[in-house]
Amino acid sequence: MFGPLDYAVLAGYFLLCAAVGWWTGRGQRNAGEFFKGGGAMPTWAVCLSILASETSALTFCAVPGLAYAGNHTYFQFVVGNLAGRLLVAFLFIPAFYTAGVTSVYEYLGLRFGPATRGVASALFLGTRILASGVRLTVAAIIVQAVTGWDFSLCVVAFTAVTVAYSVYGGIRSIIWTDVLQFFLFIGGALLAEALLLQESSRFPGLPLDLALRDKLETIDPSMSLAKTYTLLTASLCGPILTFATHGTDQDLVQRMLTCKGSRQGSRSVVFSGIISIPMVLLFLSIGTHLYAYYHVLHPALAAALPERQDQIFPHFIVHELPIGIRGLVIAAVFAAAMSTTSSAIGALALVAVVDVAKRLRPGPEDPARDLRLSRVMTAVMGALLIAVAIGFGRVSKSLLDLGLEVMTYAYGALLGAFVLGRLTTARGSDRGNVLAMLLSVAAVLAVKFGVNREKVVVAWPWFTVIGFAVAAGIGALFPTRATSSASRSASAPPR
Repeated sequence: MFGPLDYAVLAGYFLLCAAVGWWTGRGQRNAGEFFKGGGAMPTWAVCLSILASETSALTFCAVPGLAYAGNHTYFQFVVGNLAGRLLVAFLFIPAFYTAGVTSVYEYLGLRFGPATRGVASALFLGTRILASGVRLTVAAIIVQAVTGWDFSLCVVAFTAVTVAYSVYGGIRSIIWTDVLQFFLFIGGALLAEALLLQESSRFPGLPLDLALRDKLETIDPSMSLAKTYTLLTASLCGPILTFATHGTDQDLVQRMLTCKGSRQGSRSVVFSGIISIPMVLLFLSIGTHLYAYYHVLHPALAAALPERQDQIFPHFIVHELPIGIRGLVIAAVFAAAMSTTSSAIGALALVAVVDVAKRLRPGPEDPARDLRLSRVMTAVMGALLIAVAIGFGRVSKSLLDLGLEVMTYAYGALLGAFVLGRLTTARGSDRGNVLAMLLSVAAVLAVKFGVNREKVVVAWPWFTVIGFAVAAGIGALFPTRATSSASRSASAPPR
């Protein structure tokens, strides 16, 4: 299906990623520079890196698929997401910079104690490995479908180049290659949208506005807890979910901690929310115009479409785009997958080193040793993601869908602990938080596999809300007993 020019474009993309990763990652001297970039990353680059990290290959294809099969109600979440980013910017980022942490779970250790930090780190490691492994699986499935490559080869191709520049250059290489990948997948999406609009202009007599009127619906006033994209879930779940994803998940927070100061870190997450608005509109527009292409302009082609809605956009790329341009847009899918993968690998390695290895084997500071350990752990996490992704490639569709929700099982527990630590000075204890977080995860799993056993009664965006309420409510029952200066500083209320 691919021609020589398409393969040349892909090869050029891989070489460019390797070159950017090598050039920007030179001169690493210690683990602090490897994981925090020396605290000198520009705000605009961090902002684009956040956007690239949260836009997986699944998003690149799933959001157009949602608009193709339904309407634009997904856009409701953009407003809620922006509110959540503002909470992160004003409540969490200043506290993390004041505490001088490398891993956000260090903050919980300063505020409450080692048990809270250990459980939070374990929850992150377990759920992030599974969730990122699934996203890598989905990306490989998409590329396999459009190129005919072997599935395992796709997984290894994604991860090998990503691990190479991540091991060499650390967070600096990750952020700057994210910037490159952001422009690539946005450029690929704009190119596909331009070609769809050009095709629509060839049929000026067709009543496209009338045919697409229902597809442009944005607000769903339904009060049902079983529906995912409603005004209710966007207003209540959106802010809390984003508060958790961008404030307690090392995968995204790690970027905000590479800026020169807390003000720049806060700006990076807020600006990323503003830029996400036109970005989401672009992907939704692609889905709507794909529907017009196949059901209004060329209905004879609709019979050959794949059943899964997230495969519609890849199908269009392969069968309708010209040679060369097709390779460029598939490179954009690679870019979306690799930016998400590099983000996960870097965050997993950091937590494994800072929150696990160095705590289990404490000793005098040795920058060279810590740098070697950081690079080894980065490679280990890349290999682990390859194994998980290939394993998920052998399971059913239902398990893949389950894997995409796995981070929501722990987000509420993490957010509850962080909010208690940030907004209170006298509530929450080390042991009490452990109980609260474990019960929070148990409550979410009970909803997912108990209440939702026969049919969906509570949609997944509510999982974080439920988990947060349980964790914060139970954690607040225990008084804080820490008296150290570090604990008092970490628990200082916002100003």
